[in-house]
Amino acid sequence: MLRSIHYIIVAAYLVLPVVALVVDLVRARKRRGRFPSRGLIVSFSMAIFLGAGICLAYGMLVGGTTPIAQVALACYFAAGLLLVLKVFDWSLSRALMKLALAYHGEGPSARRGSLLVDWIAALARIAILVGIGLPYVMAAAMTYRPKVHVSDDPSRQLGYQFQPVSFHSTDGVPLAGWWIPGFNDAKNRNNISNDSIDRTVIICHGLAANKSNQLVIARSFVPAGYNVLIFDFRAHGDSGGQLSSLGDLERYDVLGAVKWLRENRGAQSQKIYGVGISMGAAALIAAASEPTAEGRAFDAIAVYDTFDSLPMLTKRLARSRFVPPLSWAISRFALPFASAQVGVNLDDFIPGEAIQNVWPRPVMIIHGVSDEIIDFQNGLNLFHDASAPKEKLWINGANHNSVIQDDSAGKAIREFFDDAEPLPVI
Repeated sequence: MLRSIHYIIVAAYLVLPVVALVVDLVRARKRRGRFPSRGLIVSFSMAIFLGAGICLAYGMLVGGTTPIAQVALACYFAAGLLLVLKVFDWSLSRALMKLALAYHGEGPSARRGSLLVDWIAALARIAILVGIGLPYVMAAAMTYRPKVHVSDDPSRQLGYQFQPVSFHSTDGVPLAGWWIPGFNDAKNRNNISNDSIDRTVIICHGLAANKSNQLVIARSFVPAGYNVLIFDFRAHGDSGGQLSSLGDLERYDVLGAVKWLRENRGAQSQKIYGVGISMGAAALIAAASEPTAEGRAFDAIAVYDTFDSLPMLTKRLARSRFVPPLSWAISRFALPFASAQVGVNLDDFIPGEAIQNVWPRPVMIIHGVSDEIIDFQNGLNLFHDASAPKEKLWINGANHNSVIQDDSAGKAIREFFDDAEPLPVI
């Protein structure tokens, strides 16, 4: 059902701008008016402003540049989004108008009552537009990602040899990554295919990030004799797709990375570990919980600052960032709208339940005590939900974006992986 709604929404985004142009042209010819009309000019101007603004802000956030084709696509997406809202507003206005007319009467007192009904209908229209339209726009903005090109790489940033690689998620999305061979002495530092190191860490970046701006995590592993595979999730960096599911479908990206390792770097990946940040950590937990060969290939995982439940996180953020009744509307509608955008039920995405299926493999939970986006309680909940063997590291003073810069956390994870062994299953 959600998949069908997803296709309908995508079709609406694609078709409505063209339909709006055709309808406006037909009306202009019939009435001998101006084409395009003022309303269409305003809508498309707002779409260009929003689309270009999103690309500019996103490019500044991740430290890259957005190709012209991606700017044009973002503007087209914004136009489709605005037109969906206009169609909704038009339908709502007609429905409320019919309802108001049913209460209209004749005479002075009836006219006064009719005026009151018209005011109530107008206020209802505004309330419904804000209460439903704002969560819908927020859901669209959270799930749509413009592509940003980043010129940085492991050699420039950290001085590590690397190889660009490409593969597919297990549900078919093309992904781009970097293979970085580990070294533990100067002799094999520049050996791109060194088979003497047989353990690999998969690094999973967070939402609105990419393989470049969270590459810093690799510095804890590569010089200590761990190979690293870091890749862009779908709708991020150089990978395919434009829609992010906030970690749910991204599990298949992680599983695709494992599959690529097993098929192309088998000798160098006798042991596979995972490190995830925020959304990437949620995707990693979901991937490691899958009862497949790729899911069970992880020997241990470590997760930074992630959530135990996406529905609960949405409600917490709505309560803390918005005032009633907006907080109520966003907590009720934002996630269902996001689910419709991506075609999967995000209300069911609960890493706190999935982490129980990672057993008997070791899990490490790292969380910044001062995290302002995914509050510390999420880390506590995840650690409580995980089964032993498990470890925790709470970092005082670290916020959501600074926690991965903490060298003590990187060292603790490396030592955790050094000793990680699954519990024997009888």
